[in-house]
Amino acid sequence: MKIYDEKTYLVQQNTSNLKTIEIKEKMIKHLLSKYFIKNMNDWAGIESDLIIADPPFGIKFSGKPTNYHRNAENVVDGYVEWGVSEYGKKIQELLECIKRNLKENGQALIFSGWNNSNIIQDILMRFKGLKLRSKMYWMYNFAPVCRKKPSHNVYEIFWITKNEKWTYNKRCNTEHCQIGEPNLTTLNFKRDYKVNMPKYPTRLPFKLLQCLIEHFSNKNDLIFDPLCGSGMVGVVSYILKRDFIIGDLNKNGKFVFKYLLDYYLKKNGLIQDTQENYIA
Repeated sequence: MKIYDEKTYLVQQNTSNLKTIEIKEKMIKHLLSKYFIKNMNDWAGIESDLIIADPPFGIKFSGKPTNYHRNAENVVDGYVEWGVSEYGKKIQELLECIKRNLKENGQALIFSGWNNSNIIQDILMRFKGLKLRSKMYWMYNFAPVCRKKPSHNVYEIFWITKNEKWTYNKRCNTEHCQIGEPNLTTLNFKRDYKVNMPKYPTRLPFKLLQCLIEHFSNKNDLIFDPLCGSGMVGVVSYILKRDFIIGDLNKNGKFVFKYLLDYYLKKNGLIQDTQENYIA
C-alpha cells in the first residue's frame, strides 16, 4: 500500500488540474471553429434539426443606451441592425435561409419583439415551404426605464415546421417543467446578467434556450443559428450534448462567444445560471 505525503498529493492534484485546463482549452478552440463570420444568405445545405434565430429588432437598436442598465463600455461594436424599411425583405431572406438549411422533418424558432412581429407573422402566413404552427411568449424581468409609457417585457417566439413531422419532448429539465404541469404557451425566465464581461447588444438566457432545445430536439441533433450574435445557442447546445453550427456578420460576436465558453466551461458559470433563474 502506497503512502503519499502532502507534497506528492499536491503535485498530483496540480498535474490533474493542468490536464483538465488543457483539455478545456482544446475544446474551446474546437467550439470556436463552429462559429462562422457569414451572411445568412450564404448558408446552404446545413440539414439542421432545429434552427433558432433572434433577428435584429428593426428599431435602430444598438444595445448601448444607459436605460438598458449596462456599462456601454462593455458592449462590443459591430451590431448589424435592420432598417424599418427593409425589415420585410430581411425576414423573407431569413425564412429562405431556414428553408434551405432545415431537414425535411426539422423545425425553427424565431424570436421577435412586439415592434415588428406583425411583419414576421404576415410573411410567414404567405411563405411557401414553411408552416407556422404556433406562437409562444417569453416573459422576462428586464425592461428599459420608461417614464412616459409602460415598458414591454414579452418576446414572441414563432414555432415553424417544414413538414408534418417534428420532434417534441413533453418535459425539459428546467424548473419550467419540473414544477407543475408543462406549459409552453408562456415561458417565465429571468435574464442571466454577466458582470464585468464583454457583452453583445442582445443575448438570450441559458435557461430559456435550455428549455426550448430540450423540448424541440434530441441529443446529437444539429442546431443552427444564422444570426447568432454572442453564440449563446452554441454554448447551450454543446452543454446539452447537441451539435451546432452558428454564424453572424459581426466578428465581435465571436469575441464574446469565446468569453462565454470560458465562463461556462472553465469558471462553473452553469452553476450560477441554475440558481434562481425561474420566475414563479
